[in-house]
Amino acid sequence: MDRNAFVEVMNEASGMLESGRAPEALARLTAFDNALLSPPDPKDYGWVVSYTFRSAFAAGEYDQALRIAENGPARFPADIPPATLATMYSMGVEAATQLGRADSAVLMADRCIDLRRSHGDHGEVLMAAMTACTLLGDIERHDLASRYAQLLVAEGDGYDEYRAYGYYAICAAIEHEVGGHLIDTLRAGRDWLLAHDNEFAREALGYLNSSAAVENAAPAPQRTDVPLGQDPFAPPPGPGQFGQPPLGADPLGQRLPGPDPLGQPSFGSDPLGQSPLGSDPLGQPPLGSAPFAQPPLGPESPVPGPFGPAPVDPDFLAPPPFGAEPFDAPPPIDLSVPLGPPLGEVAQTELLNISGDGMESVTGPKQPPADQLAGGEAADALLEAQRPGIAATAYRALIDDAIATGTPDPLIAGKAVLGLLMALIFDNRVGEAHAVWIDEQGPTYLGVWALENGQTSVHDAMAYNLVAAFLHSLSTGDPNAANHAVDTLMGRCVNWAFGTDPQVVPAMLNTWRRHLFEIHEGEPAPEYLWELGQAEQRWGGPLPESALYWMRPYPWVVDWL
Repeated sequence: MDRNAFVEVMNEASGMLESGRAPEALARLTAFDNALLSPPDPKDYGWVVSYTFRSAFAAGEYDQALRIAENGPARFPADIPPATLATMYSMGVEAATQLGRADSAVLMADRCIDLRRSHGDHGEVLMAAMTACTLLGDIERHDLASRYAQLLVAEGDGYDEYRAYGYYAICAAIEHEVGGHLIDTLRAGRDWLLAHDNEFAREALGYLNSSAAVENAAPAPQRTDVPLGQDPFAPPPGPGQFGQPPLGADPLGQRLPGPDPLGQPSFGSDPLGQSPLGSDPLGQPPLGSAPFAQPPLGPESPVPGPFGPAPVDPDFLAPPPFGAEPFDAPPPIDLSVPLGPPLGEVAQTELLNISGDGMESVTGPKQPPADQLAGGEAADALLEAQRPGIAATAYRALIDDAIATGTPDPLIAGKAVLGLLMALIFDNRVGEAHAVWIDEQGPTYLGVWALENGQTSVHDAMAYNLVAAFLHSLSTGDPNAANHAVDTLMGRCVNWAFGTDPQVVPAMLNTWRRHLFEIHEGEPAPEYLWELGQAEQRWGGPLPESALYWMRPYPWVVDWL
């Protein structure tokens, strides 16, 4: 295989995906693959397979994406790093549920969980189980979702948000008359639910106390196969310690060599290690190319919980008090008029990966409470799984929990508010996001203060600036003030990107331009484009049209002091 042609194709596909042209990327990669006459290096071919999978998924060709994840490449052997492969399997769950193939969703979830477990990443195991539980519940397969709910309960010790969600999903199975065998599990969790005051725990406890199905069910016979002192909810021994083994052999997992397909360290040492292209096929874009992002997190209708809408504290929906916005911005947006970007705008946004190695245990700076960190990661997982409605509820619960301690950690408050704002925007609840943003009296105020006063990582501060610029662009007040606010915020982001991650500069510049066009309802006068023009001249490269740029929040760990 011609190495230069390989690199060129990967960069072209990356740019096409970033600009929302997934069908073109899929066609380009397919043509390149079909032209190969002999087996290429399996490491290089792993990138072709990974990009083809991502392109098919982003193009809505779920059948093709699922076929790759289930059966492996059709033509040649491919080596794919475990972190990337696990992400493919997690996305395979989504593809399967989109197609209504529940058995395939279980297969993909089990492979993802087994792979995460084999690398000792317990938080990722729970994240995968929550994703499977949520997506299977979405297609009314609560009978299958319940096995992942059991895993969350059995293995969620120390991960309160995950465990509470497990109980919550067990309630869904009982409510849909496929969880009668789990009633005693729910009853046995009463003391734990009473001791843990988060949103999902409160819902599960309320159901436990009020459900006729629970009240009328006779206790199950006492188990005699559990030795005294053993956890009755512990997973049975066997492959992967997760019930039944996968439904079939893993065509991709058997060929894992350990190293990254392009010579980078193994999964355990550098989960987001860069390839010579400058990119993990499911991660960062090649250097100098347009960003290669996650599929767009488009708007959803408000997402119900497994057995109905999760409760929302009515105080969060109350009209915000009048007050000045950050950065001396214009008056608050007029919520009496329709609010939101032009039709389809939010649907075209993209949530991008961060640079770095992800969350690691660290010594040095004092870390916030572990249970709150786990709650934040759980909420981020829901956002990652394209469930912004549920994610917003989880972020609110985390804020409530932090405030309830009496000494809320500014990092927790800041990151929870950042996630909440993004979740609301992606859920097409922009007016609600704006209300949170300008509220100077509610529990979210500390989070906004933390984001604007250096209590989070610089990365999260830049992610917040992008959110703030988006909200300013929708102001119905003085366009001069809104233009100035967007210039200030986007200028900060672009300056940061030039010094930290130049490959995302074009996407930021494109976002900046789109915000200005939104403010002025068309092309602004030249004087309003001056600062943007200076930044574009500094870049000096091509600026293809692309979706709005969002940054995935930084991991929930203090390793940036």
